[in-house]
Order: sequence, then structure tokens, then C-alpha cells
Amino acid sequence: MTTLLLIRHGIAEDPHPGQRDADRALTEEGWGRTRAAMKGLVARGCRPTRGFHSPYRRAAETMTCLQEAAGAFPMESRVDLMPDGQPPQVDLWLRGLMAEAGPGEVLVLISHQPFLSDLVFHLTGREVNVKKASCTVIRWENAGWRFERQYQPAELRS
Repeated sequence: MTTLLLIRHGIAEDPHPGQRDADRALTEEGWGRTRAAMKGLVARGCRPTRGFHSPYRRAAETMTCLQEAAGAFPMESRVDLMPDGQPPQVDLWLRGLMAEAGPGEVLVLISHQPFLSDLVFHLTGREVNVKKASCTVIRWENAGWRFERQYQPAELRS
């Protein structure tokens, strides 16, 4: 059984005039809350073996927070995890990963809204409220996805 952690990036700065959305960074508060949430996630036994994130700065910085908490693991940036990502395409890519994944592997995807809630619905049929620095846990079993739970950021920080 493979576990998939779907994490929304932490609190990001408001856009500045002329700034690309992709360049928005985590705020100081975002760094602090996201670090605390990622530590809480790892403390609950969610330790990734491999990670993927949107190329947007705030997603990469959220991945940094997770690696600080969990230790180093292989990761890469993927354009299909951007805010306008297409769940059916990502589903096909994930199914390919599942064919290669070893038992007990924990994969993490760090992305944005509305993409993440759309992806969870596409994979599991479950509607979720995806807050910043939250984590939705789903599992790959018997060639299909099963919703397991959702950790809200306040729960992870406690």
C-alpha cells in the first residue's frame, strides 16, 4: 500500500504590482506556521520517501519546511502541479508512479487551490476543504485511491 500526502502551500505574501504569481514567497508567519505543521505531520508518522511540488516559489518553500522536519528525500518540481493543473492528467501520472512504488512508500505532492481539492475529488470522490499547510492523506489500494483523512493546519501545529 502506498500513501499519498497532498499538501497545500503555506501562507504566502500578497502579490506586488508587476510580480508574477509564481514568485510569491511564504510570509514570515507562513514560514513559522508551515514549519510547525510539517513537524506535526512527521510526528504523526507521515514521513515522505519521495516528493513533488509545483514550481511556484511558495510550494518549493513549503517543501523545504517538510524536508527540515522529515530529513532529506528525493524531490522534484512538476509543472502539472501548478494551480491550473489538470486532475485527470495527474491521475495518469500517479498511476504510473504506483506501478513503480514499493510497499510502504509515502509520496508527497505540494500544490495549490483549487487544484488540490479538485484532485482529491477526482481521485476519491470526496469533497475536502484544503486550507493552507493542510494535508490530505489518501492511499493506493487494489488499483484505486481511498481517502484516509485530512489534517487541518491547527491540528498539525498542536
